[in-house]
Amino acid sequence: MKKNIAVIGGGIVGVCSALDLQQAGHHVTLIDRKQPGRETSYGNAGVLSDSSVLVMNNPVLLRKLPGLLRNQSTGLRYNPLFVLKRLPWVFKFLSYCTKSHAKHAAKALRALQVLSLGHHKAWINEANVTHLLRYAGWMKLFRTQKGFDGFAAEIEAMQETGVKFTIYEREQIRQLEPGLEPIYEKAVLMDETCGVSSPAELTDAYIAMFIAAGGIVTKADVTGLVPQNPGFEVTHSDGTLAFEEVVVAAGPWSVDVAKWLGYDVPLGWERGYHMHLEPGDVPQLGRAAYDVEGGFAIAPMRQGVRITSGVEFEHRDAPPNYTQIRKAVAEARKIHKMKGEVDAEPWMGRRPTLIDSLPIVGPAPRHKGLWFNFGHQHLGLSMAPGSAKLITSMIDGGTPPIDASPFRADRFPV
Repeated sequence: MKKNIAVIGGGIVGVCSALDLQQAGHHVTLIDRKQPGRETSYGNAGVLSDSSVLVMNNPVLLRKLPGLLRNQSTGLRYNPLFVLKRLPWVFKFLSYCTKSHAKHAAKALRALQVLSLGHHKAWINEANVTHLLRYAGWMKLFRTQKGFDGFAAEIEAMQETGVKFTIYEREQIRQLEPGLEPIYEKAVLMDETCGVSSPAELTDAYIAMFIAAGGIVTKADVTGLVPQNPGFEVTHSDGTLAFEEVVVAAGPWSVDVAKWLGYDVPLGWERGYHMHLEPGDVPQLGRAAYDVEGGFAIAPMRQGVRITSGVEFEHRDAPPNYTQIRKAVAEARKIHKMKGEVDAEPWMGRRPTLIDSLPIVGPAPRHKGLWFNFGHQHLGLSMAPGSAKLITSMIDGGTPPIDASPFRADRFPV
């Protein structure tokens, strides 16, 4: 049965939700205060991962905590005052650093990523933007044998979930990526992971398909969500609209929308930064790569060579702190020759993270017709189409294509 549905949030998760619902025959309105794909979804390494299965809160994190507390890592920085204010959330997050949860989460994430990758490929072909797609894999680099040894838990998680990968030695790395300085002892290439050369253009292509088929995009700031009998009333900066069903997919701002209806969702956020540099006069990279010990990613993009920082734990709306990305750019220049900076200033985004590092994808516990689709941490691009498929199947009363139980909202006392 065709329904009138609102999707609140224009990041890649919201865009995919709107597109999939529209293709299933529903009348869909996507609402966001900005052009879709220009907030959190804009700044990432462009990886369409099938292999990012080990959550951050795993047993290895507990062993690394003493070193991380020094707050000098490029891979993770934090504001001590913010962490003190959020200690209950931090302790709950750390409580999931168990082997059993890591295994549970890895299985769930792998299923959602594989589902998403297949649908990304289909939509990319349908949208006629195959020039954005890379099949060269996703590589993690290790400067020392000790660093590679610390990757053992992730290798185990990938093996247990069926991820295909190849380990390369120093000379093989030089042949694979001659544009990198020969400083790496080991590399792990995720063989079936893909990438895109512009996440923003990919989002634009999906939006174009959505609009061409009758979808509506409303650029407005949502300010209220009120249940009606039946349906919901969505108030935004330009007026009020009525819908039968509502999907909340507003990334780190989803917690605010949920609070309007009495939900206390244990959502935090990982802030991250990126900067584009002009390519240098050396062979360019064939794929995105993550320097594990350096704590940064480097990826060839249409805008230039994109350097992304690690995680920053800070208030969602605090002013940017460019210390971390400046250090990442300096480190990246040591391993790959690049010219000047393209961007006037670094970009910053906020990635929504729940205390167990799994997204919420499914019905809100206390409101019929309200759906949650958020909390994808830094893997929104890699899990958006699969999450959309789950939401659509539930709204249509069908059987989800994968086990959706790990993503239930009621796994928390919300």
